[in-house]
Amino acid sequence: MKRVIRFSPAVGFFIAFSAVSALAQSGGQPGAFMGYGAGARGLGMGGAFFAVADDASASYWNPAALTLLERKEFTAMQATLFEQTTLNFFTYAHPTTTKGTWAISMTQLQSTGFEKIEITANPAGDEIIDIKTLGTFDSTERALAFSWGRDVSDKLAFGVMAKNISRTLDTSADSFNAIDIAMLQKFSKTYRAAIGIQNVFSMASGDTDDKLPLTLKFGQALSLFKGSLVFGFDIAKPQNSATNWRFGGEYWLMYWSALRFGVMGTPGIQEADFGLGIKYKNFGFDIAQGVHALGTTTRFSVTMRMGNSNKSKHDREVREIIRQALQYFKSGYFTRAMEKLRAAQDADPGNAEIRRMVTRLQGAVDYVPDATGGEEVPTLTRRGIIAYVDGKDMRASVNVLRHAFNKDPKNDRLLSLLNMVEKEAGVSELTRKPEGPEIFTYIDQRTYDARQAIYDGKYDLAMRRAQDILDLEPNNETALEIMGSAFYLMDQKEKAKVIWEKVVEINPNNSIVKNFLRQVR
Repeated sequence: MKRVIRFSPAVGFFIAFSAVSALAQSGGQPGAFMGYGAGARGLGMGGAFFAVADDASASYWNPAALTLLERKEFTAMQATLFEQTTLNFFTYAHPTTTKGTWAISMTQLQSTGFEKIEITANPAGDEIIDIKTLGTFDSTERALAFSWGRDVSDKLAFGVMAKNISRTLDTSADSFNAIDIAMLQKFSKTYRAAIGIQNVFSMASGDTDDKLPLTLKFGQALSLFKGSLVFGFDIAKPQNSATNWRFGGEYWLMYWSALRFGVMGTPGIQEADFGLGIKYKNFGFDIAQGVHALGTTTRFSVTMRMGNSNKSKHDREVREIIRQALQYFKSGYFTRAMEKLRAAQDADPGNAEIRRMVTRLQGAVDYVPDATGGEEVPTLTRRGIIAYVDGKDMRASVNVLRHAFNKDPKNDRLLSLLNMVEKEAGVSELTRKPEGPEIFTYIDQRTYDARQAIYDGKYDLAMRRAQDILDLEPNNETALEIMGSAFYLMDQKEKAKVIWEKVVEINPNNSIVKNFLRQVR
């Protein structure tokens, strides 16, 4: 009877390491190395990096935090854990101006030099007959991941990670495909929080029955003194395992050097960490030292930042899209303007002004998709919609759209738009479609009201009604005549003279106003 047993001195260290650190926090389940940490900066803070992550290592910790990056980054980490056991991590993160930030990464835990032996026992199994050495074998766990994060608003970001985890132990092998999701909420410049689920969906294959554990994570980050001092606190709950926590901090002594500390607990403290970070131009170097029951563990990271600030480029592109949208908007091509504004909103979802314009313009476009050309009705409609989207003078928008509708009283879509604006402006009596053969237009109504106010001695009201007409038709002779009369009756003869002189410029044959002018000279 033959039995094959694999053993070496490294086995004891490897199992002990797993139990004390990564496996202690995951119940020894598959993919435990993906809960240990990556990047010497984060590990120097005890792994309390879920909400803090604002560098390329966010591709490992929290894909939603990739949105915090402004430049392309590459990070590599090498950690010597125990005898012939190493943990390596590589990642590249690439921010885009409108489509979020994506990253690729590779994490590998490898232990080598395990001795493989063959034992021959008698049929009863109670006596070893022979022992043969068959060489050595390795244990390798590797994760390849694609991560992507994008802002949903100026406060909220969402991220997803798709990963493949493979394991080999001598001739045994299996693999897992899984999805992680995360959200990052930026409550203020000093505080943000994150929540995520690891392995929310997973599929397994290979010669084992293992399954990746569903893991819930929550993290907080507090930034003080303009980012010079940062604290992080994380809690994780793997399926079928105890809750674990991590706490750490980072203090930048100068703009180029930082000190870090942290602890890991499950629930008792399992590891204490210390770290140092140095930045020089586009390069960064980090080192972290972990202290636990088995001794110490050292991790090194190098980071390289490339390209210009993505935020500056992003802002320029958004401004250009908005400029194009406004050109279409002012020309009356509202549908095209909407397309551009939606592109700007997708690129900058946190921009409240763009969101307001999109909401208002969409309401107008539903009724009047476009209002182009130099004819009177399209020109008035365009002016009314521009005033409505601007939102600063709803009364002006109502007046201009009423005038446009009175010029085209059979235009049902224009009436619907006008009624929508009237409701938003708080108008008590909405405009209705005229009935009968004669149509009393908006200008007619305002002229009547202005004259009636003169008769009633309400000169201020007469001037306001005349001004309503002049807002639409600056050279309306009748409105100017009434306004001049109101000034004259209010004993403001010089102002009346200026208004009446303008009437004569418009119509030199207006004998009535000429007589008025003789009275004030």
